[in-house]
Formats: sequence, C-alpha cells, structure tokens
Amino acid sequence: MNRNHYLKHLALSMGTKLAMIGLRLLRNVLLARILGPSERGLFALLSTLPDLISAATSGGLNSAVGYQAAQQRPMGLLLSQVLVFGCLLAALLTLLVVALVREFGSELDITTQLGLLAWLLLLAVPLTVLKSGLLTLHNASGGVVAFNALRLIESLAPLLLFLALFWMWKSAALEAALISWLAGISLVVLAGWVWLRRDNPLQLQWDRAGQNELLRYSARSHPDLLFQQVILRSDYLFIGALLGSTALGHYAMASAAAELLLIVPEAVTTPLMKRLLQQEQGIERLTPLALRLTATVMLGACLSMALIGEWLIVTLFGVAYQPAYPALLALLPGLLGLCYASILRLDLLGKNRPGSISLLMGLGALLNLALNLLLIPPYGIVGAAAASSIAYLAVTVALLVLYCRLSGVSVWQTLIVLPSDLAPVRQMLARKSA
Repeated sequence: MNRNHYLKHLALSMGTKLAMIGLRLLRNVLLARILGPSERGLFALLSTLPDLISAATSGGLNSAVGYQAAQQRPMGLLLSQVLVFGCLLAALLTLLVVALVREFGSELDITTQLGLLAWLLLLAVPLTVLKSGLLTLHNASGGVVAFNALRLIESLAPLLLFLALFWMWKSAALEAALISWLAGISLVVLAGWVWLRRDNPLQLQWDRAGQNELLRYSARSHPDLLFQQVILRSDYLFIGALLGSTALGHYAMASAAAELLLIVPEAVTTPLMKRLLQQEQGIERLTPLALRLTATVMLGACLSMALIGEWLIVTLFGVAYQPAYPALLALLPGLLGLCYASILRLDLLGKNRPGSISLLMGLGALLNLALNLLLIPPYGIVGAAAASSIAYLAVTVALLVLYCRLSGVSVWQTLIVLPSDLAPVRQMLARKSA
C-alpha cells in the first residue's frame, strides 16, 4: 500500500470517525441528562460487562480470525469458528456465571445494583462477540468501506432508537436506553452478516486442520485481549463496588469524553489492519508513518480536551457531572499511550508475536489492578483514572521497545510528524484542486 492510497483510506476513515464522535457525543449528552448520575452509572456497568465477559471467554478468537482473514482464509470457515468458539461458548459461560453470582453472591453490591437486569447479559454477550467478529472479518479482509459503514450504524442506531423509545415511554428511560443499546448491536450484526455474504462465499463449514491452527493462535493471543479488557474496564467494577453507582456515573462520563479521542487511532488503523497483519512489503515505513500521524493528532486532541474539558462536561452533561473533570484530566496521558498501543499491537500480531503481547498486557493488567486497590480508596475516581493511565503508558512503552527491536526502527521515527510526511498530502490536494 503506497502513501497516497493509505491517505485516501485514512481520509474516509477519519470522516467516518468524526461523524461517530458527533453521534456518540449527542447520545452521551441525552443519557447523562435524562438518566442522571446514578442510573447512568448502572447503564455504564451493564454495557461494560459484555466486553469483559466476551474477552474472558473468547478474547483471542478475534485476533486469530483477523490474522487468518488477512491471509485469505475462507470466510465461511472463520465465521463458523466465531459462532461455535465465540458465541456459543460465551453464552454458556455467561449463563453459568450469572446463575452462580445470583445464587452465592446475592449480598454483593454489584448484584444488588444489577438485579434482574443481569439476565440481559445472556443476550448481550453473544451479540457482542458476533458483532466484534464480523467487524474484524470485514476490516482484516480489506473491507474498509463496509467496516466504516457498520461503525456508523453502531453509533447512529442506538441514538435514534433511544429517542423513539423515550418519546413513547418517558417514565422508563433506563429501559429505553438498554433496549436501544441491544437493538443497535443486533442491527450491526444483521447488516454485517448480509454485507459479508454479499462480498464473499459464506457457506458455513468445518475443517479440523483449520480449526486447530486457529485455536493455537487464539490460545496465544487470548490473554492479550483478556488483559486488555481488564486494563480498560476493571476500574468500572472497582468503582461500582467501592464508591457506588453515582461515582460510577461521574467516571463513566469522564471515560466517555476521553474515549471519544480514541476515534483518532481507530481511523488510522482501519485502512491498515490487513496490511499490518500481512506484513506486506514497505510495512517498515508505513507503521512508523501511522504512529507519527496518530501521535501528532492525539497530542493536539488531548491538549484541547484538557483546556475545554470542564466547560464541555458542564455545558453538555450538566453541573451534576462536574466531578468528572479531574478524572478526565488523569485519563488523558494514558489515552496518548493507547493511541500507540493499538497500532503497535496489530504490527506485532502480524510479526506472529501474540505470546509476547499477552505477556506485556498481563503485566500491565496486574499493575492496573494493584494501582486500583491502592489509589481508589483515598482518591476516588481520580485514583482510578490515574491507575489506568499509568498502566496504559507502561504497556505502550514496553510494546514500543519490542517493536523497535524487531523492526530496526529507532524510537524518534515514531514520535511526531516529519516534514516529508506532508508531501503526499500536498500532492493529493493539488491534484484535487487541478
């Protein structure tokens, strides 16, 4: 992939991600103002659990499926693996966990907070696994347009459905939010399946040799995805257990505001995923370019968010969410690290290093858990944000050192946009204006 081709795909992805930012911001504003901190915290907890549970049951499957899709393996075979080793296994383990928690953990705060809503996980977890699998198959096989369209549906559908349901049932705002969230995931799954079937032969099949190869790769990368979700989402569980749903509502809004910025690295990696996993010719120049572009844009975005974050939170979400601003500030350094990690992870997976990534992610997860226990009791949600940032940065530095050692690229080549990076952009703009 040459620079001009990559920049065209980058422009498409960036436009999609900007639209997603607008849609998600509007939805977060509505949820914050309509639900209030306590119910917003409960909704955040319930919508976070499927990611954690799916990572525990089938986290490595997505990496394995993406790797094999980039190698042009049959889509029917890969989708069969997602349905069996992803959705079915996740559903069975979710049923077991929910039943055990309700039977033996009825005194836990998290069980009391969720109540009967916990049974929604039996639907949410398999749908989340299938949605993630379909998105990975589209992106890893080079379907950049389809991937971006599905991500737009993922942002737009829950917003429109929530507005319609809340208009009909104003006294049941939380239920409207939950139904619209599940329906949005279902629409992405349906559209993703239809689009994949249109572009590829999609006859479900079973191949023992292919299954064994996929499971071996999945086993090596499974800890990576599991530990990644622990780093990203364990703070929600700690805050819910130690500080209550109102503090969790404040933290959820700080995280929602901060994670909007992660649209930037996703826009950079979307057109690159297939190439990074294939490790095609020229990747030693393309990966550092992607790192430089992402770091430069994210640095400006984080500084801007630090300056206007408090005004943004109070203006959009209301004065009740003002305590979220210090936590937002503490999260920003970690987000700057995460923008590197998402690109470095894909490149290292393409270099067949899932075990090394899993080890580094595991160390980061242990650090994160220890820091949460140490910092949340005295510092509340700011302590949770600081714990996450430190863990993100530690993992990113370790991944960067490993990448530079394997690829022979010096660290300074990954830091900030160089003058030579701007030449293809100027050429592309000149051709459009001619």
